[in-house]
Parts: sequence; structure tokens; C-alpha cells
Amino acid sequence: MSEIARTEETMRSRLTAHRFALAGACVASVIALSPASAAAGEFAVANCQADPINFSTRAFDDFATRGMTIRRACDPEGPGLRGLITSNVVRGGRVQRGAVAMATISAPTGTRFTSFRWAGTARRRDCRYALQLYAEAPDIQPIAIKNVRANQRCPRAARAQQAGYRSRTFTVTGATRIVQRVICVGGHGRKSCSARGSNYLRTYEAEVGIADVLAPTATIVGDTPLARGEWVRGTQPLNYDASDNVGVRMAHAIVAGQTGGSQQRPCAFAAPERTYADRVPCPNGPGQINVNTTILPEGTQPLVVQAQDPAGNIGDSPAVTARIDNTPPGRVDVSVEGGQTWRNTNDFAVAWANPPEVDRAPIVAAGYTLCPVGAGSCGRGEQAGAELSRFGVSVPAPGEWTVSLWRRDAAGNETEEAASVPVTLRYDPEPPQLGFEPPSASDPTLVAVQVTDRVSGLADGAIEISPSGSGTWQALPTQRDGSRLLARIDDVALPAGGYLLRARASDQARNEASTDRRLDGQPMALTLPIRIVSTMQAGFERQRMVRRTIRRRGKRRQVRRPVTVLTPTARVPTGERAQVAGRLVNRDGQGIAGAEVHVLSSSPISPEQLVAVLQTDGEGHYRYTATGSTNRTLRFTYAGSPLVLPAQSAIKMSVPALTSLRVSR
Repeated sequence: MSEIARTEETMRSRLTAHRFALAGACVASVIALSPASAAAGEFAVANCQADPINFSTRAFDDFATRGMTIRRACDPEGPGLRGLITSNVVRGGRVQRGAVAMATISAPTGTRFTSFRWAGTARRRDCRYALQLYAEAPDIQPIAIKNVRANQRCPRAARAQQAGYRSRTFTVTGATRIVQRVICVGGHGRKSCSARGSNYLRTYEAEVGIADVLAPTATIVGDTPLARGEWVRGTQPLNYDASDNVGVRMAHAIVAGQTGGSQQRPCAFAAPERTYADRVPCPNGPGQINVNTTILPEGTQPLVVQAQDPAGNIGDSPAVTARIDNTPPGRVDVSVEGGQTWRNTNDFAVAWANPPEVDRAPIVAAGYTLCPVGAGSCGRGEQAGAELSRFGVSVPAPGEWTVSLWRRDAAGNETEEAASVPVTLRYDPEPPQLGFEPPSASDPTLVAVQVTDRVSGLADGAIEISPSGSGTWQALPTQRDGSRLLARIDDVALPAGGYLLRARASDQARNEASTDRRLDGQPMALTLPIRIVSTMQAGFERQRMVRRTIRRRGKRRQVRRPVTVLTPTARVPTGERAQVAGRLVNRDGQGIAGAEVHVLSSSPISPEQLVAVLQTDGEGHYRYTATGSTNRTLRFTYAGSPLVLPAQSAIKMSVPALTSLRVSR
């Protein structure tokens, strides 16, 4: 038996046919980056459309013989079939048995695959091709993922098979290679396959989990003062070298069990800080960590570099001796008296508590920087005083400013690196400006007030309405939408007539302003109702004879003709039907087209309930058939729209009893 035939036989016995999933890329979640979603010693790699940053296929190797091809086109924006595609070259003629297009993902040295999530499509025109997706390793049997066997379940002549498969995760524990291939197997006495039609296996989303238990190695390079054991302070560079079978993701400088600094190394991500785009996604080699000694214990301490790989495995370097001393007064927590909220007076004070310092010079002054939030240059200042623990400060202009301070002792030791965490001073002396926006033609009951406050911004406000000349104001339910106040007028509940509106707004600094004007300066007045008045007409159809006198051949004659009229009540025998007709019109009697009419029914023995939903025609007409069952009231309602008021009409149906009881005595 040939090698091709043996491979096909092995796949027949091991691969199970499934539907293909619709995406092909490998998505990775690293424990160190996402501890809640992955297991220690495992990461994942994403390619194709599972790599939304790059749409790369760099994790795949490929191989194609003559007459076969591999297309790497995972970016969904582009011409032709998109994805990682293994297929034959469509042309005239044939391809020989054994011709193959194959894309593979191989596990990095020392690792194994754990899972594989895949989605894609398959198409076969010639049944002599096999379309296969499987996982393997030298010491395990092939693990089936997808298999479209050659010469089985073949399409009809001149037709093609095509299937799409939703995303599914397969367990491939122990595998070291995942293979996607299209191979010409031949069959029925032929040692070739047709090249005239397209036969392909397409991946556009895949996810492979990689188990890695090998820890990285690291060494500290002794070319900096910190690494040589010299006394240092502030921020110090630390050079190191680290390597791992899948690369080094990050490195930490650890002094006496505390982290003094970290370096995030440039890795090939498929999703930021979550998944990777390659099997060895991170670089090996030298790196540098900026170590902030001010957050570390002072004195002589052991220093190590802790390297971490994409799977979360950690390896420590041999320890060296570090000597740290930050003599100047340390950082203190600073607060703003009265809090960091907005205020409308330029009167601030900052305060802190001086911790006990045994055998240290007393605090005699504090330097500070005052910076505008956003862009702009900072100002500097200094306040002096014995045992100083607070000082007053004002800001140069309205807006948000941050103040940060550091202390100086009597010996003159000070460092700006020990500056406090900035606190914010917020000053806004100006009230907001506001005006009513023009009414919306598409939503006239919505009232919008535009509020402008260039410093602290809108905090809250209210919109009120008053009948013209009444002097009585009623608050409308008001909500804030960004820099606008919004309210809605219920022109159904409010009596018709003229109304005035006014609005009040306050900013974050409690400055307040009000207006009864539009943005163009005109008074904010309107007349209710705002929306179009509608009328619901409804009634039972009845035929009535109408007499009319006409002149014919010089003589007067009376003629009778039937006309259809609508009545609000009708007597309908049990089981018979009565036709109801109606029309929804505006104030001028014009029909309202396309309106939804709800039909509700109630009777002495049952509450009102919805029985039908109708829609008016182009002239506003609608029809309904009512069956005689019991005495009931039919109510036809229109809920209204942003432009039209609601309307309703009720009619009554009486149904005579089927039996009667007569008492003789």
C-alpha cells in the first residue's frame, strides 16, 4: 500500500466527520495577563480573523505540490475568497494522486497542544479529493477535527459539495502539530483528480491552546550602579538577559520580595494584552528595567530579576546585592481642605500629616508645583514655617489644577521624586449659559435646553411650564443628556391653550442661571396641543333604504336605493358575524395612513383584552369582523405618534340568548 493510501486509511479510521466552524485563527489567553481566564502553564495563539489586529497567518507553515496552492488572505476586507485556504489550482487538466496543499501549526519546542477551536468552510467538486483537518504527535494517534473523505458521499455529476461549520472547540491534548490539508487521493481506477473545479478547505478562525511547563532563565548584567551594589536612590536602570522556549513576556525587578519595576517586552499580540499571533510571540535576549528605589526598603537587600513567559511560567535570576538609601523626607499624603470638588471661590488650602522621624531633621519648608490639567506649563512655589503641615494656595485662572508637594528638612535634604500624589483644585466662578433649542419637526413634544458651561460643566437643572398669564409653574420631568436638559410635554394631559416655559441650570461649582428664552432670543412660548389632533371613527355597517325624488320624462318619481351607514350599536345573533368599519382622520378629515389600530374587547363577565391589531390603508380606513358570542364593548384605539395625538372610539354589540324560560304560574 502506498504512503498516500496508508495516510488515507489512517484518517478513515481515526477522523470523525463534522461540520466545519466558520472562523480560522488561534486565540491566546495568557495566565500572567488574564489570570481569571486561563490555567497556569498555558497560553494560546490566534491567527486569521481571530487576530483582529493583524489578520496574520504567521503561526502556520505551508507546503504545496504542483497543481496545489495555499492562499493567505485572512483580512475580510479584500477581493476573492478570504481566509487561510488550501486548495487545488483551478485550471484545465488534472493533478496527480498525492498532490497536496497543506498548512500546519507546530507546537514550540518543549510544548504540547491542549485544545483547538476552529471554524471555516469546505467545498469539493471532485470526490477524489480528501479535505482533512487533524491533530497529531509522534507518540499519539491522530485526533480527528474535520474529515471529508475521498470517494464517499460524493456530489452529483457537475455539482459541488459545500458546507460551512460553526466554531467548535476540540480537545487535542498531547498533540504537537495541527494539519489542514487538501490531497488528491484518486479512485475508481484513476490516479489523478480533476483540476477544473475548486476543491478547498478554508479556515478563517482557529484557536490553539499551548501547554508549556518550561520556566525562563535570566541573568543580571553587572554594568549599572544598582547591579554592582553601589548605593543608589531614585530611579535606576537595571540591565538583564532572559530567554525561554516561547520567549519572555515580561520581567520584574524584585528587592526583598517587593517589585521595584517591570518591563513589558514587545510581543506579537492578536488581541491587546490577551492573545498572541505567533507560536513564539515574545523576544528573547537583553532588556532593561527602570527600578524605582523610593518604593523599596532601604538598606542592603538581595536583588533578582524575575522573568515570565507567555504561559505564566516564572524563572528567577541569581541574586545580586543592592544598596538603597533615600535620605530626604519621604512622600506624604496630601488632601485639600473642603475636598477636591468644584468651588466658586479661589480660596484653597492643602494639608498633610508629618510622620514621626526619629533622628531626622525637622521639616522647615515645602516646595510645590501647580499644573493645569491637560495642556499648559506648571508654576512652582515654596512655603516656609516651623513644623509646617499646611499652607494656603490660589489658582491662576478658572479651571482644574493639580498641586503636588515635597518636603525639605532642616539639613536641606529634599527630592522632587518624593512629591506627593497630585490633588486637584477646581475653580469656576462663572454661571452656565442656557437657551431653548428650536422645537423638533419630527418630535415636537420634546423640549431641549442647550447649556454651555466652559469650565466645570452642567450638573443638573429643571424645565418648567406655565399656562400663559397664570403665574403658576409646573415642573416637567427633566433629565440631563450631556450638555442638554431634556423634558417631554404631555399634550394629552395638559389642557389646550397657550403656555410659557422656563429652564434653570447649575454647574458643578453650584453656579446657577435660568432663562425663558430660545437660543435666538425669542420667548419660549407654545400652544397646546402640539401634535396633530386625530379622530377615531368606528361603527357597525348597516344597510338602509334611502328614498329620493327625481324627475323623469317631466314627472316626479321616488326611487329607493340602499346605502351603508355606521351605527354605534348592533344586535348580532350568536355565531353570526358583523362587519365593523372605521377611519382614522386628522382635524381636517384627511385619513391617516399606515396607523396601527388596537381592537380591545370587554364584556360583563370578562375584563378588557386585546383581540386584534389593524392597520389603516392609504385613506385611513380599516375593517374588522366581529362574531356574536356575548354582549360586549369593542374599543378601537390609536396610541398616537410623535406627530399625532392618540384617539379612540367604542361601539357595543348585544347578542340575544339562545334559550328563554317562561313561567306559567
